[in-house]
Amino acid sequence: MADTVLLVFARAPRLGQVKTRLIEALGAHGALRVHETLLARTLQQAAAFSGPARLLLDQPDEALEHHAERLGLTVGLQRGEGLGERMSQALAESLNEWPRALLVGSDCPILDQDYLRLAATRLDTGRVVLGASEDGGFVLIGGSDARVWASGSLFERVRLGTGYALADTLVALNHEPGVSVLPPLWDVDLPEDVRRARVLGVLD
Repeated sequence: MADTVLLVFARAPRLGQVKTRLIEALGAHGALRVHETLLARTLQQAAAFSGPARLLLDQPDEALEHHAERLGLTVGLQRGEGLGERMSQALAESLNEWPRALLVGSDCPILDQDYLRLAATRLDTGRVVLGASEDGGFVLIGGSDARVWASGSLFERVRLGTGYALADTLVALNHEPGVSVLPPLWDVDLPEDVRRARVLGVLD
């Protein structure tokens, strides 16, 4: 996987601005702790990745940037208006430099090296790979052809952040050959997800 770059999309830890669907149950500080724990776990996986890894933040955060750099990641900022445009731009730019690119969020506590290797392997013969999420979204998206993402319009009709995100993305990619979907994982978005992660020992 040395020729595959791993991009981690993350929100800077800001009280009251992250994991907002957990605030009612856990409070703003509790939601922030969950976000920070999940992000730290994701960065550890990124640091263990055999190819280059890059943290892309929604806004500057000096402490987090230094932490990621100490782990061996490069750091940058997401660019674009909405999430879909930012993802498209990050993938297109990365694929101008590396043969393959994988993009993940920071909410999946069971994302591991085996899953990342499987995703990279699918790009040996395909142009797009999606890591499904049990809630109808996706935990990973990757590609091997910058042209797929270059226009920035792929996600225009994708209802990101909803249970339709994966299905909408597959519709948007309908004309693209070589689209692969990986077995579903799950994100931590709701209080029941927190309980599940704690039972499994992947979240404090």
